[in-house]
Amino acid sequence: MEDGKLARVQAKPDPWTWALDELMTLREAAALFWPSGLLTEKTLRTAIRNGNLDHIEIARKFYVTRRIVEAMCKAKDR
Repeated sequence: MEDGKLARVQAKPDPWTWALDELMTLREAAALFWPSGLLTEKTLRTAIRNGNLDHIEIARKFYVTRRIVEAMCKAKDR
């Protein structure tokens, strides 16, 4: 993983150790949920733009939570 940008993911690499409503950046979410690179920060931005991923916007930056990511994945399972 990258330098300090993903320090929180390195400290807690298991998604289940994150609280349901703990904020994470899109880069953190991509590294945490798709460490193989299947989905990336850019992919998640596209999902937000297309209305497929809810998000929290603070100071023009996008954040998600485990609850939001899980909801997106469940919606796609249908």
